[in-house]
This record gives sequence, structure tokens and C-alpha cells, in this order.
Amino acid sequence: MTQVVGAEQEPTDQERTEPDGLDVYSDALLLIDALERHDVTDLPELETNALVNLYTLLSDVQRDANDFRQEVADVLLARLHHDRPVSGQYGSVQRTSRRNRSLKDDEQVLERLENAGIDRERVLSVDRSKVDEALEVTTLSDSDVYEVGESEYVRKAEVDEDVKESRLQGLKDRLAASEDDEANQLRAEIEELEQRIDDLTSFRTGTEMQG
Repeated sequence: MTQVVGAEQEPTDQERTEPDGLDVYSDALLLIDALERHDVTDLPELETNALVNLYTLLSDVQRDANDFRQEVADVLLARLHHDRPVSGQYGSVQRTSRRNRSLKDDEQVLERLENAGIDRERVLSVDRSKVDEALEVTTLSDSDVYEVGESEYVRKAEVDEDVKESRLQGLKDRLAASEDDEANQLRAEIEELEQRIDDLTSFRTGTEMQG
């Protein structure tokens, strides 16, 4: 079935219960695990299910990271001053500004241009949204007014959260069997993450919160 090319439908704020920072942490752990289990230097040699898993996790990490990056940027914005870069361990950031423009009322714009000697016909163009509205009440087809073509692409159809959760538990169990310092540190981080998720998503009454 042909899909309309566009952005993937992402979960709404109500559907996503974890903060973005926790989302990207969990999905990044799963992605790291997948990268360790497959030779990604030769993708054509990987089995299809391995490629599907990689694509799904990469998509999730990209989405989570973009959302979380914007949240971090919103907090940073209040702390940065123009022309004063602030450096961290991995790089630096700087507050910048961009000029945004939006046209005023159509008639006002056309009147101003006509007063300046510009014929309104020179700036009038076809409005796609109005064309689509017109197509709905005529017998014209898309091909009558659009150049229509098709392109093939891959999109994420669904995510099995139960499998992801099971795999995370498997990673935790594997870490529990190891006693080296790195495993102990990562195990502690995962346990802290799970506790934070539980604190943020569990329902507590006012009495419980006061206690």
C-alpha cells in the first residue's frame, strides 16, 4: 500500500510517560547492545531481522535525542549570553538569534506593494492548501494540477515495548552475573534509572507524598 510521504507518527505527550532523558538512556543501552552483537561494518551481510532491529532502535534514539536536545536547549537558553560561548568537556555552545518573517494580511501587503509600483499579479502565487480545497469540490484529479510521482522508503511501523523491556532485563541479569568494576557501575546506573522511572510514573496519594 502506498503511504503518503511525511513525518512518522510519534507518540503524543499523553502516550509517552517517561521523560525524554530516560527514554534516550534506555534506547541507547539497547542500541549499544545491538551494535555489540552485530558486525555493522558490513551491513549487507546482516540478516533482515537484525537490520530491522537496528533501524528501529536508531529511529527511537534519534527521536528521543532530538526531543531531549530541545529540552536541554530551553534550559541553556536562560543561562547563555550573546557572543559568549560556554564550553563543556565535549564542545561549546553559544546563544544566537535568527530573523523570522511572516507576511502581514494579504490585502495590506498587496496595497503596500501597489503603492510602491509593483503589480499585484507579480506576487500572487498558487496556494497549495487552497488548491487541495478546490479539488475536493471539483471532478479534477491530483494529476490534473500536480506532478505526481512515487518514491520508496522505509518507515518504522511499530515498536514492541515488551520485547525492549525484556531485553533490558536480560542486560541487567547479565550484568548481575559479572563482578568487575565497570559492570558494577553500569548496574548501579540502571537500577537508579529504574527507580527514577518508577518514581515518576507511579501514582502516589497526597498522604503518601507528605509522608
